[in-house]
Amino acid sequence: MPVMNRSLNTSTHIPRTALPLLLLLTLTHQHLTSSYAAESPNSSVNTKQMQAIESYMDFTENPCNNFYGYACGKWAQEHQTEYYTEVSGLIDHKVNKRLIDYFQDYQLQGDPQVGNETINDKIYLYYRTCKRTKNLHIQRYLQLVRPSAYVDWPLMSEISKANATWPAKRFNWLFTQAKLRRYGFKGALFEHIVLPRQEESNVYIIDLDKPEMIKKESSGHLLKVLALLTKAGVPNMRAFVVAKQLQNFEKQLRTLSLTTDESEAEVLTLHELQVRMPGIPWQLYLQLVLGYTLSLDFEVQINNWQYFVALDELVKQTQPSLIANYIMYKFLYYLIADGVNDFTKIECMWDVRTKMDLGVNFLYKREFYGDEASHEAEVNHLFGLLKGAFLTKLRKNHMQLDEEQLNYLSEKLNRMRINIGNLPADVSEHFIDKHYADVHMTTNDYHKNHMQLLKLRASKEDELLTARPVPAEQYYYIGDGDTARSCTPYYLFRQNLVVIPFAFLQTPIFHHNMHDILKMGSFGFVLTHEIMHGFDGNGIQFDMFGNPRAVGDSIAENEHFESSLKCLQQTETESVDERFADFLGLSVAYDTLFGVNSSLNARQPSFTAIPAKRLFFLSFAQFFCGNLKGKFTDHDSDDIRLQLSLMNFEPFAEAYDCKIGDAMHGQEKCTLYR
Repeated sequence: MPVMNRSLNTSTHIPRTALPLLLLLTLTHQHLTSSYAAESPNSSVNTKQMQAIESYMDFTENPCNNFYGYACGKWAQEHQTEYYTEVSGLIDHKVNKRLIDYFQDYQLQGDPQVGNETINDKIYLYYRTCKRTKNLHIQRYLQLVRPSAYVDWPLMSEISKANATWPAKRFNWLFTQAKLRRYGFKGALFEHIVLPRQEESNVYIIDLDKPEMIKKESSGHLLKVLALLTKAGVPNMRAFVVAKQLQNFEKQLRTLSLTTDESEAEVLTLHELQVRMPGIPWQLYLQLVLGYTLSLDFEVQINNWQYFVALDELVKQTQPSLIANYIMYKFLYYLIADGVNDFTKIECMWDVRTKMDLGVNFLYKREFYGDEASHEAEVNHLFGLLKGAFLTKLRKNHMQLDEEQLNYLSEKLNRMRINIGNLPADVSEHFIDKHYADVHMTTNDYHKNHMQLLKLRASKEDELLTARPVPAEQYYYIGDGDTARSCTPYYLFRQNLVVIPFAFLQTPIFHHNMHDILKMGSFGFVLTHEIMHGFDGNGIQFDMFGNPRAVGDSIAENEHFESSLKCLQQTETESVDERFADFLGLSVAYDTLFGVNSSLNARQPSFTAIPAKRLFFLSFAQFFCGNLKGKFTDHDSDDIRLQLSLMNFEPFAEAYDCKIGDAMHGQEKCTLYR
């Protein structure tokens, strides 16, 4: 999945613990013969993969009518667990278990009291305080971060001093948002993020916009607000009154947010902002966020500036205590969404991987990555072959592009890079230690540690504003949430970069000794899927440096390109770009393996009687196998993704002798870049 920056997970869920993969893959089936065991030094990997593939197959299903059922029908039976729902979850579980085992008997190398902890110490202390915590105490967050040194949150003030008068005149809503932005909170009344400049992908700017609002309030929204307030210690009757006030105020904000400027985002200096919006002291706000003095020629990017003018008027008409309560409630939602639900070992390790991804990636590289040279050489080799196969498609020019358009696509493809592990090329322990130098974990306060790590991530984002552009090989992505802990590859539009997490380079998806047919069906497809995001309806707009170019728009407006996208949408989809990447990813991976000039081993393997091309499609299915109980976001469900990709692919019908009219052999097939 492309990241704008975001990640490719087939479903969004929180994986939990499950059967070790070794047990899973050593389940034997009658379809294999004992002679396979002596196949070759690589036979163990291939044999185990075949055992897994065959254990998932339901031979009562007709592959020409329901290939998902045929290839994945018994996956759920083999994985009777509540802890994950599909293959990427299984891989995540392996990583979590591996890290949990690593820290099981871990001994601190430094002393937290002295402040000389190693990076592994800091990871361990965050993990340990998490798993020793019984419940999330949201009042603790509000104790750690208040509107100012002299002003408490109104509701917390009521709880601690029932008859005290809250100092409304000392409360400043904008400065409160500035303080919370230092913990990565995008904002309650407006959104503040850091992103690449529109025309310069390696130069960053602060972007201000109206907040993201749900279009329509759900019936249960009031109850959710009420539950949060009572969890924060607000008495029930008071919580109900405040929840209604917050609901009404949010309706007013939603009405304001419907105001959309027709003009595009503007880059303005602080002086120009001050002239346009004299009621909002932007210079002071940004100085509080960044911690240093700004001149009036400092530039920011603003969207929907009329919203901010209207917001200024709304704030003047609203009680300060209500605004403070609203900011507090939105901040708490942010913290809860970013925190842990159940403080189990598995969930805590998930949290560690989310908050300390750079450190965990470095630890994983040193302790678990295995035969690094072989893995990276093979991945880079396949990346080059896949790009070459797609370049061959482009040169056939079935879309009848002009020379400038073809050069634009070719240059972008040639310039595209991969980053294995999301680390700088010359990463060292010194670099990691410097990154986490200001973090000193407490031994007994998860909430404080959580806030430290949020503050660190926000500060690293802010450093991008003044940092010099780094060489391409030194770039690493400062992700958040699901992207930071993702085990599956993702594409970054503005960097023209595919990130491949270390976790993805393991069975059942990848092993450098795996047969090329098995390897290309799963790993080859996923890698190509991400490459193709650079050439889908959104990615095509950005050139080889990640900057928007008019020639990209001209390709998107090409009649053949438009008809391809229209064809893909004959069946409703959550994301046409994801379907685009699936269809083209399958086609390019297949051509790379079975093409006339292929250097890969596409010959019939001796460890199975399944014909080579059928085996490729079975391997392709492995990435989508699951129990279909996960919540799918940004993608169609796994079964639909698999079925539709193959229905539109003639070589599949040929491999399985499907007839026109069979469910898996559609009469009209979509064509992309061919």
